[in-house]
Amino acid sequence: GAAEPRRGASGQRAPRGSASLGGGWAGARQRAAIRELGREVAVACVGDSAPAHLREQAERFALAKAYTGLDQALADPAVDAVSICLPHDLHAPAAIAAAEAGKHILCEKPLAPTVEEATRMIDAAEARGVRLYVAENVVYQPIADFLRAIVASGRHIGEPTCAALTAGFGGGPFGYPGRRAWLADRARGGTGTWMLHGVHSMAQLQFIFGEVETVYLREHHTASFPTPGLEGTMSGLLTLASGLHVAVVQTCETPAARHLGGYLIHGDRGSIRATAGGYTVFGAGPEGGGAGEPHPYPAQALSDYAREIAAFADHVAGRAEGPTTGRSERRSLAIVQAGYESARSGQPVDPRALRAALTSLPGRAGRGGGQAPVVAMRSKRPA
Repeated sequence: GAAEPRRGASGQRAPRGSASLGGGWAGARQRAAIRELGREVAVACVGDSAPAHLREQAERFALAKAYTGLDQALADPAVDAVSICLPHDLHAPAAIAAAEAGKHILCEKPLAPTVEEATRMIDAAEARGVRLYVAENVVYQPIADFLRAIVASGRHIGEPTCAALTAGFGGGPFGYPGRRAWLADRARGGTGTWMLHGVHSMAQLQFIFGEVETVYLREHHTASFPTPGLEGTMSGLLTLASGLHVAVVQTCETPAARHLGGYLIHGDRGSIRATAGGYTVFGAGPEGGGAGEPHPYPAQALSDYAREIAAFADHVAGRAEGPTTGRSERRSLAIVQAGYESARSGQPVDPRALRAALTSLPGRAGRGGGQAPVVAMRSKRPA
């Protein structure tokens, strides 16, 4: 069971019972993270539309309650929060239904397929006084905390002059087998790599560097890329509100090995190369030779997945705002959407304009009552 919640300054408490919606990989990963965290948040029930898979997940995590319908989970009095690990096109209707039922919401990334849908989710949560948070684990990885501190302090590099980010799918044909084949099928809410993986990259990038002001990207396909209608590589330039330029490559065509991906940040006193496995400094000082094995990041007591659950609990309790709120990850989504528009038009796009255009959106969800939408709980990914 979960430990007794600590209340925040507002008197709110962390959610005690979570309905884990989606029996696939993302849902299983979150349930394991809640078990790892071991405090405050507990899984009250699991939901999935596939009965056999639902039973397997209920048994795996020793859960007495398993539901095939969203309405069942929302009606459970033990549930005060929902974790949405469903296909992307179901995020908005599930979140709005949860908000209408007075439940706090932890939603897997991307928050929604479009900025408009994300705005409706935010409006619904705010109108009902519940919290909307996003499970965006890359913001909680050691590399993110380390580079955010480097950029802010100037350690090793001084004042940043320019930067680059390279991120890849890992090689091989783009797509997923079995129940997760929908991820690359637009007809079933799937997307290409810029949305599916690029939203990770943009969330981490804006956490490290700050808000993105302009997106200028182009799309590329090699002759061997087998998936029509989906992007193979998105590359170009981001201009930050600080004036810094960041060159970006997000690809599922190039098998970018771990040591080839990551960040390269230049400053007026040195440069730093950072990958998932560690960092290398080029410049003056004892770490600045650029030779030998990369330096490791400071160790973290919890996995990035458990840290995002802890941040959600703190956000609901009012103890801390947290770095991946609904509004923050709408910004990440706006960068992705601006990238698609830039590739289509051949022009730079301001992602902030996408959000500003929705400030007077008619019929924004959550401003009144209404029947909750019916949602079939398809798994996001299998375990």
